[in-house]
Amino acid sequence: MAALELLDREGADALTMRALAERLAINPMTIHHHFGGRDGLIGAMSDAVYAQVMAPEDGTPIDRIGGLLKAYHAQVLRHPALTLLIFSRPTVFPQQAERITDEISALLADVGLPDDRTPLWRDILVDFTHGSALATAMIGCDGDSGSHKNQGFTMALRELLISLS
Repeated sequence: MAALELLDREGADALTMRALAERLAINPMTIHHHFGGRDGLIGAMSDAVYAQVMAPEDGTPIDRIGGLLKAYHAQVLRHPALTLLIFSRPTVFPQQAERITDEISALLADVGLPDDRTPLWRDILVDFTHGSALATAMIGCDGDSGSHKNQGFTMALRELLISLS
């Protein structure tokens, strides 16, 4: 997706309908009509990036949460500008992000977490995942050169998940 490439390479300020239209050699209004504006474009990019984030089908609920969060961490690390852009636009909450948080909540319920603690733990796990990926991205590490940081994320995530069992 050309918009995602533009965002990844040049940042949020460079992602304009005009710049994207130039890149695609189309009229900027075509993008507006197709996506309904910048928020629609951000939502479409987010849904494309996070559609592949899934919990493994097998394993305990704890293992499945861990797998889901590792997959989510990898996508945030690949596209940190997209995550920051979503944070900066509260009206944008992509469908895939909602699906992921709902899946985490369901898996936390499967662990046996009481209903009143599920939202707190979901938020702790998601915020930890965001923070780890964004911090790694900010120091210039990608998925390969940041493997030490990724190991740190995996170890810390394991500790958090152990406290749930």
